[in-house]
Amino acid sequence: MVLIGIAATVTLVLVAGSLLAIHSRSQGYRDATTRGNAALADRVGQASTRTGAQLSTLMAGAASLTNQKFPDTARGVLQQGLDAAVLDTASQATEAATIGSPPAVGDLSARFAAVLRLRAAATARLRSTLDRLLGMGPLPVAGAPTTSAPPEPATLISVDQASSELAAEGLAFEQSDADFRALQATAAAIRAPFRLHPSVWVPAPVSTAPLGSTALGATAPALASSAALIPFHHLVVTAVGLNPPAVPTGAVGIVSTSCVDPKSTTPGTTPTIVPPTAALAALVSVTNCGNVPESGVTVTVTVAPDDPAGSAPPPAGGSGGRSSATVSIASGASASPTLRSLGVASGRRYTLTVSVSLPPGQADVRGSTQAFLVQVAG
Repeated sequence: MVLIGIAATVTLVLVAGSLLAIHSRSQGYRDATTRGNAALADRVGQASTRTGAQLSTLMAGAASLTNQKFPDTARGVLQQGLDAAVLDTASQATEAATIGSPPAVGDLSARFAAVLRLRAAATARLRSTLDRLLGMGPLPVAGAPTTSAPPEPATLISVDQASSELAAEGLAFEQSDADFRALQATAAAIRAPFRLHPSVWVPAPVSTAPLGSTALGATAPALASSAALIPFHHLVVTAVGLNPPAVPTGAVGIVSTSCVDPKSTTPGTTPTIVPPTAALAALVSVTNCGNVPESGVTVTVTVAPDDPAGSAPPPAGGSGGRSSATVSIASGASASPTLRSLGVASGRRYTLTVSVSLPPGQADVRGSTQAFLVQVAG
């Protein structure tokens, strides 16, 4: 029995010694892993800092944005900046959630991820508030599946409601900074084997920082009264072609214009010649040169006989007619509606006119119609 007791004691000592040795040898590995993960977290934190600085600059100058040549409108610049901030903060929050440290002790890792989630959520709410204040909406994402209709404009809110929401979002940004500072203090107190650089979205003095609750809350009236951020409407028929295509004789069979200096063509006196055909179609592109999405846009093509005076009426089925289609067009985008062919007759002349319905508030009608004098070869 004595020998058995001695053997058991020796076994316990050996096991305990082995565990201590394993723990001692693995401590270095754990510290190295913690430092590596902390370095990744620090990069995410500094990326968040840069995003905050970019959003701060955007908000500081939002009310003074000016409209440049299309498509660099003030609303477009503001929306693009907000969309980028939402995308970046969401990505940073996801990265923070997948990093195992800093460090694998206490709740520092969870607290770090919570800071990034708070910033992402507040940034998304900020975009929503401004979109509902100004009647904007997120821009289409490059490479994402497209739809025939842009998203519906946000339901508008009052300046007072926007001010209240913006102030709350500023408080969230301030809280994220406080939470990050508390995380750093805890890491220092427990002598964690890493260092996180500061990550600040609302620098001192907080009362004047663009993303602070005071400054953000006061931004709504200036944004709502900014002349450059007021919606404007401008639809332009930017391209028209013929099917069948014009032959290289006679006038040009294609119209092309732009948002910068749109033009409307008139039928003229020299006809565009198309090959003999019993049906004529217009291939049309309409561009939304304004800064708001347009829905229910009607594009119409008419083909009307335009033979010299005294000519006999066109034969049955050759008198042209009217075709129309309805489309929705996001700001800065174009649409090419499908317009059915209209009956024509060989040897006859027609005036083909393409027009687009103008939304309420569009004062500039340049480019809203395009027209050809067309001769069908006999």
